[in-house]
Amino acid sequence: MAKRERTSIEEERISAHVEDYLERLRKSGFRMTHQRRLIIETLLRNIGSHPNARELLDLVQREDDTIGIATVYRTIELLSRMGLLNLINLDEGFSRFEVPDEQMHFHLYCRSCGKVIHLSKESAKTETVRKWAKEAGYEILPQTFEIAGICQDCLERGILEEPFSLSGRPRCGRPCWRGKSGMRKDR
Repeated sequence: MAKRERTSIEEERISAHVEDYLERLRKSGFRMTHQRRLIIETLLRNIGSHPNARELLDLVQREDDTIGIATVYRTIELLSRMGLLNLINLDEGFSRFEVPDEQMHFHLYCRSCGKVIHLSKESAKTETVRKWAKEAGYEILPQTFEIAGICQDCLERGILEEPFSLSGRPRCGRPCWRGKSGMRKDR
């Protein structure tokens, strides 16, 4: 009985979040389509799974097999531009997606086996990053941080036989000032 009640409460929470997302899209002048609603519902029902576009399409097509990959990509792009979806790069050759539930979210992933963990005490890490940004005169935007490493299991299997080092790597020594275009201003 308690499990059923919990499921009902969870469904109510998801429905409320879906309506919040749709309202934000409406206020920005976007049409509310069945496809967008279903993609948003699917993302919210799968929080923490970090799907890629193909995996998201497979999940969405369980409900409506007429939705195509182009619709999924367009919706992902729209939600990402609006800050309603974070793109995650785990060096796999494609992006994964996450519904942001905090201002900042931290992942640690293994470059060898692909295992992903969420770092604990995110609020303390967030405050540290905010402090660094403030010292540089910046205000932080909501985002997900991906930190690459080699997990303990892979280390024990000998994946990394000697410590990784960048010592001796040439550095340019110039500050990385970029304009709105993303290009260096000094060029």
